[in-house]
Amino acid sequence: MKAVVLAGGYGTRLRPLTYTTPKTMLPICDKPVVEWIIDYLSKQGFDEIIITTNYLEDKIKKHLGDGRDFGVKIYYPKEDEPLGTAGSVKNAEKYLDETFGVIQSDNITEISLASALKFHKERDGIATISLVGVENPWQFGIAELNRKNQIKRFIEKPKPDECFSNLASTGLYILEPEILDYIPENTPFDFGKDLFPLMLRKGKRIYGYKAEGFWVDVGKPEGYMKATEWIVSQIKRYISETAEIEGKISGPVHIGENTVIKKGTKIQGPAIIENDCTIEADVQIQPCSIVKSGVSIGRETKIDKAVMYQNSKVASNAHLQECIIAENCEVGNKVEIGKLAVVGPNCKIADSTVVLPGSKIWPDLWVEGQISGIVRTKI
Repeated sequence: MKAVVLAGGYGTRLRPLTYTTPKTMLPICDKPVVEWIIDYLSKQGFDEIIITTNYLEDKIKKHLGDGRDFGVKIYYPKEDEPLGTAGSVKNAEKYLDETFGVIQSDNITEISLASALKFHKERDGIATISLVGVENPWQFGIAELNRKNQIKRFIEKPKPDECFSNLASTGLYILEPEILDYIPENTPFDFGKDLFPLMLRKGKRIYGYKAEGFWVDVGKPEGYMKATEWIVSQIKRYISETAEIEGKISGPVHIGENTVIKKGTKIQGPAIIENDCTIEADVQIQPCSIVKSGVSIGRETKIDKAVMYQNSKVASNAHLQECIIAENCEVGNKVEIGKLAVVGPNCKIADSTVVLPGSKIWPDLWVEGQISGIVRTKI
C-alpha cells in the first residue's frame, strides 16, 4: 500500500525552532516527528511512502534516505515551488496508481488508518476523511454527515459563528487516483479550501470516517507538547549502568549513558534524561519532562514538563514550566520561563530574566529583563 506524507510546509507556527530544522524533523522524545509517522504508516500496512518536500528538504532526505533503514520504500517527487496540500499530491501523480493514504507531516496519532481504508473500500466514494470531535472546530476543516456517513458539507476553518459541526478533519485521507484528475498541475491547490468543496459541488461521494484514538497536530507549541506528553507517558523504566545516580528516581524514567544525577535531586516519571547530562543537587524534574543529551542543570532548578534540546545549560534556581528550549542555549540563575514559551537555538538568557508564557525568542539572541511576545533582536 502507498501513502503520501505532506512535508513541504514552512512550520511558521513553530518558529523559532523551524528556522534551521523542518517541522517534521523536530524531535519528540528519541526521534523526529517524521520517524514516528513512518513507523505509524508501516504498522498500518503502508510500505511505499511518498514524501512531498520543499522547505529544507535536504535534511529530510538525508535522514530518511530511501527508507530501507525503516523497512519501507520512500520516494521524493521534486517540487520546485510550494503547491499546497493537494497540489503537492498531484505533483506525485506518477507514483499513485492505486487507492492511497495521505497524512500531514505534523500528525502524531494512533487512529487506525487501516480501519479507515476498510471503511473506504466498503463504499463507492472518491475520498474518505478521518474525522474527530473537537471543542474548537473553527480551527479545522469541518464536515457534516448524512446517515450513511457521506459528507454533505465541508468548510475549511470557518468563523466560530459559521460552525455547523464539531467533526474536524484530521488530515488523514484515503483517496482514489481519480481524484487527481480534478487537481490542476503546477498550481497551488489545497484539500480543505479547494479540492473537497469542488468534489462536493460536482456530486462526488466523499465519506467521513469517525475515528477514535489519540490525534494531535504538532504544528503549534501546545500540540508539540501534547504529543510529547503522550509519547513519554508510554516509556518503561530504564537506567543505564554507566549513569551515576545519587538522587531519587520515581516511576518510569529513562536515564541514559554517563549521566550524573547529584544528591537531593528528585526525578518523577514519566521522564527522559538522555546521555551525558549533569543534574546538580536538589533539582526537581517533574513528569513529562525531556532532557536531551549533553544538558546540564544547576542546583535547585525546577524542570516542570519542559523540553530541553541538546547541549543546553540551565544555571541554579531557575524554573522552566512546560516550555521548549532549543539546542546550545544558556539559561542564567533565577530565570523563569513560562508555559508554551519557545527559546530558539544558541540563545543566552541573563540572570533573573522572566520569559512570560507564550513568548518566542529568535535564534542567536542574548536577552534580559521581562520578555513578552516575539523577540527578534537582542534586548
